[in-house]
Amino acid sequence: MAGSPRSRSRGNVTVLPSGSLRVRVYAGKDPLTGRANYLTETVKPGSKAAAEAERVRTRLQRQVDERLNPVTRATVNQLMDRYLEVVDVEPSTKARYEQLIRVHIRPAMGVLPLTKVDASLIDRFYAQLRACRERCTGRGHQRHRTTQPHECDERCRVKECRPLSASSIRGVHWVLSAALGYAVRWQWMTHNPTDSVKAPSPARSKPSPPTPTEAARLIKEAWKDEDWGAFVWTAMTTGARRGELCALQRQELELDAAALSIRTGLKRVGGRLVRRDTKTHQQRRVALDTETAQVLQAVVERQDAEAPSSG
Repeated sequence: MAGSPRSRSRGNVTVLPSGSLRVRVYAGKDPLTGRANYLTETVKPGSKAAAEAERVRTRLQRQVDERLNPVTRATVNQLMDRYLEVVDVEPSTKARYEQLIRVHIRPAMGVLPLTKVDASLIDRFYAQLRACRERCTGRGHQRHRTTQPHECDERCRVKECRPLSASSIRGVHWVLSAALGYAVRWQWMTHNPTDSVKAPSPARSKPSPPTPTEAARLIKEAWKDEDWGAFVWTAMTTGARRGELCALQRQELELDAAALSIRTGLKRVGGRLVRRDTKTHQQRRVALDTETAQVLQAVVERQDAEAPSSG
Protein backbone atom coordinates (compact mmCIF):
# COMPACT_ATOMS: atom_id res chain seq x y z
CA MET A 1 0.00 0.00 0.00
CA ALA A 2 1.35 3.40 -0.98
CA GLY A 3 2.40 5.71 1.76
CA SER A 4 0.40 8.84 2.51
CA PRO A 5 1.51 11.95 0.63
CA ARG A 6 3.69 14.46 2.42
CA SER A 7 1.95 17.78 1.70
CA ARG A 8 3.89 20.55 0.02
CA SER A 9 2.71 23.92 -1.23
CA ARG A 10 1.60 23.52 -4.85
CA GLY A 11 2.52 19.86 -4.99
CA ASN A 12 3.13 16.73 -3.00
CA VAL A 13 5.52 13.81 -2.73
CA THR A 14 4.12 10.29 -2.25
CA VAL A 15 6.13 7.30 -1.05
CA LEU A 16 5.43 4.30 -3.28
CA PRO A 17 5.59 0.62 -2.16
CA SER A 18 8.91 0.29 -3.98
CA GLY A 19 10.40 3.06 -1.91
CA SER A 20 10.45 5.46 -4.85
CA LEU A 21 9.03 8.94 -4.43
CA ARG A 22 6.34 10.21 -6.78
CA VAL A 23 6.26 13.99 -7.19
CA ARG A 24 3.00 15.54 -8.36
CA VAL A 25 2.31 19.23 -9.09
CA TYR A 26 -1.07 20.70 -10.03
CA ALA A 27 -0.97 22.22 -13.54
CA GLY A 28 -4.50 23.58 -13.95
CA LYS A 29 -7.61 22.16 -15.56
CA ASP A 30 -7.51 20.21 -18.78
CA PRO A 31 -9.26 22.43 -21.39
CA LEU A 32 -10.69 19.37 -23.14
CA THR A 33 -11.99 17.31 -20.22
CA GLY A 34 -12.25 19.90 -17.44
CA ARG A 35 -10.39 17.55 -15.11
CA ALA A 36 -7.42 18.48 -12.97
CA ASN A 37 -4.11 18.18 -14.82
CA TYR A 38 -0.96 17.18 -12.93
CA LEU A 39 2.71 16.93 -13.77
CA THR A 40 4.22 13.80 -12.26
CA GLU A 41 7.71 12.40 -11.99
CA THR A 42 9.19 9.49 -10.03
CA VAL A 43 12.45 9.65 -8.06
CA LYS A 44 14.37 6.42 -7.35
CA PRO A 45 14.83 5.44 -3.69
CA GLY A 46 18.06 6.32 -1.91
CA SER A 47 19.61 8.39 0.83
CA LYS A 48 19.25 11.57 -1.23
CA ALA A 49 15.82 10.78 -2.67
CA ALA A 50 13.99 13.34 -0.50
CA ALA A 51 16.30 16.17 -1.56
CA GLU A 52 16.04 15.13 -5.21
CA ALA A 53 12.23 14.98 -4.96
CA GLU A 54 12.23 18.54 -3.65
CA ARG A 55 14.34 19.69 -6.59
CA VAL A 56 11.98 17.91 -8.99
CA ARG A 57 8.97 19.55 -7.34
CA THR A 58 10.58 22.97 -7.73
CA ARG A 59 11.39 22.29 -11.38
CA LEU A 60 7.84 21.16 -12.16
CA GLN A 61 6.45 24.24 -10.42
CA ARG A 62 8.70 26.42 -12.58
CA GLN A 63 7.43 24.67 -15.72
CA VAL A 64 3.86 25.47 -14.69
CA ASP A 65 4.74 29.10 -13.85
CA GLU A 66 6.51 29.60 -17.18
CA ARG A 67 3.83 27.66 -19.08
CA LEU A 68 6.34 25.15 -20.37
CA ASN A 69 4.13 22.18 -19.61
CA PRO A 70 1.38 20.62 -21.76
CA VAL A 71 -2.00 21.97 -20.68
CA THR A 72 -3.86 18.77 -21.57
CA ARG A 73 -3.49 15.00 -21.62
CA ALA A 74 -5.16 14.82 -25.01
CA THR A 75 -4.74 11.79 -27.24
CA VAL A 76 -3.73 11.74 -30.89
CA ASN A 77 -7.38 11.09 -31.82
CA GLN A 78 -8.48 14.23 -29.98
CA LEU A 79 -5.76 16.24 -31.69
CA MET A 80 -6.79 14.98 -35.12
CA ASP A 81 -10.43 15.86 -34.44
CA ARG A 82 -9.48 19.41 -33.48
CA TYR A 83 -6.99 19.73 -36.36
CA LEU A 84 -9.63 18.82 -38.93
CA GLU A 85 -11.90 21.48 -37.42
CA VAL A 86 -9.41 24.32 -37.92
CA VAL A 87 -7.30 23.37 -40.95
CA ASP A 88 -8.04 25.66 -43.91
CA VAL A 89 -7.47 23.80 -47.18
CA GLU A 90 -9.39 22.96 -50.33
CA PRO A 91 -12.25 20.45 -49.83
CA SER A 92 -10.49 17.85 -51.98
CA THR A 93 -7.29 18.28 -49.96
CA LYS A 94 -9.18 18.00 -46.69
CA ALA A 95 -10.85 14.81 -47.90
CA ARG A 96 -7.39 13.38 -48.57
CA TYR A 97 -6.24 14.40 -45.06
CA GLU A 98 -9.28 12.72 -43.53
CA GLN A 99 -8.53 9.53 -45.44
CA LEU A 100 -4.88 9.44 -44.31
CA ILE A 101 -5.91 10.06 -40.70
CA ARG A 102 -8.70 7.45 -40.76
CA VAL A 103 -6.79 4.70 -42.55
CA HIS A 104 -3.26 5.11 -41.16
CA ILE A 105 -2.84 7.52 -38.24
CA ARG A 106 -5.79 6.67 -36.00
CA PRO A 107 -5.31 2.85 -36.11
CA ALA A 108 -1.59 3.19 -35.33
CA MET A 109 -1.49 5.79 -32.58
CA GLY A 110 -4.94 7.31 -32.11
CA VAL A 111 -5.40 6.21 -28.48
CA LEU A 112 -1.91 7.30 -27.41
CA PRO A 113 -1.51 10.42 -25.25
CA LEU A 114 0.42 13.12 -27.05
CA THR A 115 3.11 12.87 -24.37
CA LYS A 116 3.90 9.36 -25.66
CA VAL A 117 4.45 10.48 -29.26
CA ASP A 118 8.13 10.98 -29.98
CA ALA A 119 10.52 10.78 -32.93
CA SER A 120 11.34 7.12 -32.26
CA LEU A 121 7.67 6.15 -32.37
CA ILE A 122 7.08 8.05 -35.62
CA ASP A 123 10.17 6.51 -37.27
CA ARG A 124 8.93 3.01 -36.36
CA PHE A 125 5.48 3.90 -37.70
CA TYR A 126 6.93 4.93 -41.08
CA ALA A 127 9.06 1.77 -41.20
CA GLN A 128 5.93 -0.33 -40.67
CA LEU A 129 4.15 1.47 -43.51
CA ARG A 130 7.12 0.93 -45.82
CA ALA A 131 6.92 -2.80 -45.11
CA CYS A 132 3.13 -3.12 -45.23
CA ARG A 133 0.33 -0.58 -45.45
CA GLU A 134 -1.63 -2.65 -42.90
CA ARG A 135 1.36 -2.73 -40.51
CA CYS A 136 1.37 -6.52 -40.23
CA THR A 137 4.23 -8.68 -38.96
CA GLY A 138 5.55 -9.15 -42.48
CA ARG A 139 4.04 -12.60 -42.99
CA GLY A 140 0.99 -11.41 -44.88
CA HIS A 141 -2.67 -11.32 -43.91
CA GLN A 142 -4.89 -14.35 -43.50
CA ARG A 143 -8.15 -13.58 -45.27
CA HIS A 144 -10.87 -16.09 -44.40
CA ARG A 145 -13.88 -16.79 -46.58
CA THR A 146 -16.22 -16.11 -43.65
CA THR A 147 -16.16 -14.63 -40.18
CA GLN A 148 -18.09 -17.63 -38.82
CA PRO A 149 -16.33 -20.71 -37.35
CA HIS A 150 -15.24 -22.87 -40.30
CA GLU A 151 -12.67 -25.24 -41.72
CA CYS A 152 -10.19 -23.37 -43.90
CA ASP A 153 -9.96 -24.41 -47.55
CA GLU A 154 -8.52 -22.92 -50.73
CA ARG A 155 -10.85 -19.94 -50.39
CA CYS A 156 -9.02 -18.85 -47.22
CA ARG A 157 -5.91 -17.24 -48.57
CA VAL A 158 -2.93 -15.31 -47.30
CA LYS A 159 -2.81 -11.88 -48.82
CA GLU A 160 0.69 -10.62 -49.48
CA CYS A 161 1.94 -7.42 -47.89
CA ARG A 162 1.74 -4.26 -49.96
CA PRO A 163 4.06 -1.43 -48.92
CA LEU A 164 2.53 2.03 -48.75
CA SER A 165 3.89 4.27 -51.49
CA ALA A 166 6.50 6.89 -50.67
CA SER A 167 4.14 9.69 -51.71
CA SER A 168 1.42 8.42 -49.33
CA ILE A 169 3.90 8.14 -46.45
CA ARG A 170 4.96 11.72 -47.17
CA GLY A 171 1.29 12.69 -47.01
CA VAL A 172 0.99 11.02 -43.60
CA HIS A 173 4.12 12.88 -42.49
CA TRP A 174 2.83 16.29 -43.56
CA VAL A 175 -0.51 15.73 -41.81
CA LEU A 176 1.22 14.59 -38.61
CA SER A 177 3.68 17.46 -38.74
CA ALA A 178 0.96 20.06 -39.25
CA ALA A 179 -1.32 18.64 -36.55
CA LEU A 180 1.50 18.38 -34.00
CA GLY A 181 2.53 21.92 -34.91
CA TYR A 182 -0.95 23.07 -33.89
CA ALA A 183 -0.58 21.08 -30.67
CA VAL A 184 2.56 23.04 -29.81
CA ARG A 185 0.81 26.35 -30.56
CA TRP A 186 -2.08 25.35 -28.30
CA GLN A 187 0.36 24.24 -25.57
CA TRP A 188 -0.84 20.67 -25.77
CA MET A 189 2.81 19.69 -26.32
CA THR A 190 6.12 21.35 -25.54
CA HIS A 191 7.72 20.51 -28.91
CA ASN A 192 6.92 18.95 -32.26
CA PRO A 193 8.53 15.48 -32.51
CA THR A 194 8.34 15.49 -36.31
CA ASP A 195 11.03 18.22 -36.29
CA SER A 196 13.47 15.40 -35.48
CA VAL A 197 12.06 13.01 -38.10
CA LYS A 198 13.31 12.96 -41.68
CA ALA A 199 10.46 13.12 -44.14
CA PRO A 200 10.35 10.13 -46.52
CA SER A 201 12.13 10.88 -49.78
CA PRO A 202 9.81 11.49 -52.73
CA ALA A 203 9.72 8.87 -55.44
CA ARG A 204 11.70 9.83 -58.50
CA SER A 205 9.52 11.03 -61.33
CA LYS A 206 9.64 8.84 -64.41
CA PRO A 207 7.80 10.76 -67.13
CA SER A 208 7.14 8.95 -70.37
CA PRO A 209 5.92 11.54 -72.89
CA PRO A 210 4.87 10.40 -76.35
CA THR A 211 7.41 10.56 -79.14
CA PRO A 212 6.79 13.07 -81.96
CA THR A 213 5.43 10.23 -84.07
CA GLU A 214 3.10 9.05 -81.30
CA ALA A 215 1.98 12.64 -80.63
CA ALA A 216 1.15 13.10 -84.31
CA ARG A 217 -0.91 9.89 -84.29
CA LEU A 218 -2.79 11.06 -81.16
CA ILE A 219 -3.56 14.43 -82.70
CA LYS A 220 -4.72 12.84 -85.96
CA GLU A 221 -7.05 10.48 -84.11
CA ALA A 222 -8.36 13.22 -81.80
CA TRP A 223 -9.13 15.52 -84.72
CA LYS A 224 -11.90 13.23 -85.86
CA ASP A 225 -13.88 15.44 -83.46
CA GLU A 226 -12.94 19.09 -83.96
CA ASP A 227 -13.51 20.19 -80.36
CA TRP A 228 -11.65 17.21 -78.90
CA GLY A 229 -8.83 17.72 -81.38
CA ALA A 230 -8.53 21.37 -80.36
CA PHE A 231 -8.45 20.37 -76.69
CA VAL A 232 -5.70 17.78 -77.18
CA TRP A 233 -3.68 20.14 -79.38
CA THR A 234 -3.87 22.96 -76.81
CA ALA A 235 -2.93 20.62 -73.99
CA MET A 236 0.16 19.48 -75.91
CA THR A 237 1.34 22.93 -76.94
CA THR A 238 0.70 24.81 -73.68
CA GLY A 239 1.34 22.12 -71.04
CA ALA A 240 -1.76 23.26 -69.13
CA ARG A 241 -3.51 20.78 -66.85
CA ARG A 242 -6.77 19.31 -68.13
CA GLY A 243 -8.75 20.87 -65.25
CA GLU A 244 -7.31 24.27 -66.17
CA LEU A 245 -8.26 23.86 -69.82
CA CYS A 246 -11.76 22.66 -68.91
CA ALA A 247 -12.22 25.79 -66.77
CA LEU A 248 -11.18 28.25 -69.49
CA GLN A 249 -13.74 30.95 -70.23
CA ARG A 250 -14.11 33.12 -73.33
CA GLN A 251 -12.76 36.24 -71.62
CA GLU A 252 -9.55 34.38 -70.73
CA LEU A 253 -8.69 33.83 -74.40
CA GLU A 254 -6.57 36.77 -75.61
CA LEU A 255 -6.42 35.70 -79.23
CA ASP A 256 -5.37 39.14 -80.52
CA ALA A 257 -2.36 38.96 -78.22
CA ALA A 258 -1.84 35.21 -78.86
CA ALA A 259 -2.12 34.34 -75.18
CA LEU A 260 -4.48 32.78 -72.66
CA SER A 261 -4.87 33.50 -68.95
CA ILE A 262 -5.09 30.50 -66.65
CA ARG A 263 -6.83 31.57 -63.45
CA THR A 264 -8.85 28.60 -62.23
CA GLY A 265 -9.31 24.86 -62.61
CA LEU A 266 -12.23 22.44 -62.46
CA LYS A 267 -12.12 19.86 -59.65
CA ARG A 268 -14.50 17.10 -58.71
CA VAL A 269 -15.70 17.62 -55.12
CA GLY A 270 -18.47 15.52 -53.62
CA GLY A 271 -19.41 14.07 -57.00
CA ARG A 272 -19.75 17.42 -58.78
CA LEU A 273 -17.42 19.72 -60.67
CA VAL A 274 -16.55 23.03 -59.02
CA ARG A 275 -14.32 25.89 -60.09
CA ARG A 276 -11.33 26.38 -57.78
CA ASP A 277 -7.91 27.98 -57.74
CA THR A 278 -5.26 26.29 -59.80
CA LYS A 279 -3.31 23.45 -58.19
CA THR A 280 -0.41 25.80 -57.42
CA HIS A 281 -2.82 28.60 -56.34
CA GLN A 282 -1.14 30.86 -58.90
CA GLN A 283 -2.50 32.52 -62.01
CA ARG A 284 -0.38 32.63 -65.13
CA ARG A 285 -0.43 33.92 -68.68
CA VAL A 286 0.62 31.50 -71.42
CA ALA A 287 1.89 32.68 -74.81
CA LEU A 288 0.41 30.87 -77.80
CA ASP A 289 2.18 29.91 -80.99
CA THR A 290 0.55 30.89 -84.26
CA GLU A 291 -0.97 27.45 -84.93
CA THR A 292 -2.53 27.16 -81.45
CA ALA A 293 -3.98 30.67 -81.70
CA GLN A 294 -5.56 29.72 -85.04
CA VAL A 295 -6.97 26.50 -83.57
CA LEU A 296 -8.60 28.37 -80.67
CA GLN A 297 -9.87 31.10 -83.02
CA ALA A 298 -11.59 28.39 -85.06
CA VAL A 299 -13.19 26.99 -81.89
CA VAL A 300 -14.58 30.42 -80.97
CA GLU A 301 -15.93 31.02 -84.47
CA ARG A 302 -17.54 27.57 -84.54
CA GLN A 303 -19.20 28.14 -81.14
CA ASP A 304 -20.52 31.51 -82.29
CA ALA A 305 -21.92 29.97 -85.46
CA GLU A 306 -23.59 27.13 -83.52
CA ALA A 307 -25.04 29.39 -80.80
CA PRO A 308 -28.83 29.81 -81.05
CA SER A 309 -29.90 33.16 -82.39
CA SER A 310 -31.34 35.54 -79.78
CA GLY A 311 -33.55 37.23 -82.33
